[in-house]
Amino acid sequence: MKVALLFLGAFLAPALAKNFGGINVDGVGTVYVVGPDWAGSFVQVSSNELKLNGGGRIYFAKTPSDSFSPDIYWKTPLNDKHFSYTIDVSRVECHCNSAGYFIEMPGNNPGDGADYYCDANFGNNIWCPEYDTWEGNKHTMAATLHTCSGGNGYWDNCDRGGCQTNAFRVNSNMMCPEDRCTINTNRPFTVSHYQTSGQVNVWMEQEGRTASFDVCGDGGYMGNMAQSYGGMVFSASLWGGPGINMDWLDGMTGCWGDCHIESNAVTFSNFNLW
Repeated sequence: MKVALLFLGAFLAPALAKNFGGINVDGVGTVYVVGPDWAGSFVQVSSNELKLNGGGRIYFAKTPSDSFSPDIYWKTPLNDKHFSYTIDVSRVECHCNSAGYFIEMPGNNPGDGADYYCDANFGNNIWCPEYDTWEGNKHTMAATLHTCSGGNGYWDNCDRGGCQTNAFRVNSNMMCPEDRCTINTNRPFTVSHYQTSGQVNVWMEQEGRTASFDVCGDGGYMGNMAQSYGGMVFSASLWGGPGINMDWLDGMTGCWGDCHIESNAVTFSNFNLW
């Protein structure tokens, strides 16, 4: 849902790689945050925290490389695992999208961006399966599975719309920037994702209050998606702007106003895999 339209300007010329530093993932150790050089002014990394301020896109890598190659990326073993983090979306406004997602990188060629990026919306002109664990802002979030036809790294096309579940449609009081909701998005909270061939679940916790929901609910679709869980790379981005229609994400909440992405920021911290 996210990248193809937003970063066309960045793809006009091949990007150079930038290593933003290491970050700890409990249960794994240090992984590295890399991205295209154009994202440099948007990304801040410490040993426990990843922040995107005003935009940007990154990937998790197994080596601290300053050049893109197919073998630098860390492929997260997702099947029958919990992948969790603390997220702060207090500065992600209506119609803006803070995204944490998995893609079956590397693509089968460097693509226009030279970073082997691919997704289910033909980002970088390469198709590949995509698992959107988090696309959200202060008003709601959605999780989406996107399967593709083809295989062995060569995908013919993908289901752009995917099999999606939106937290607001499950429970309109699950999350919002107010104390009346279980999760007050003006303060940080924990998100955990669990996935198998038969279940995809999002679980959230804040100050002892919890909420959860299952994603998709289509057994065949979930089984198809699970074939990718052994080889997906974590990516995060922050995107949106005037003229970009984000009604699919938060239109049902009644929030309003254009996304002025330059004043938005999202922080991911306390990553854990178990």
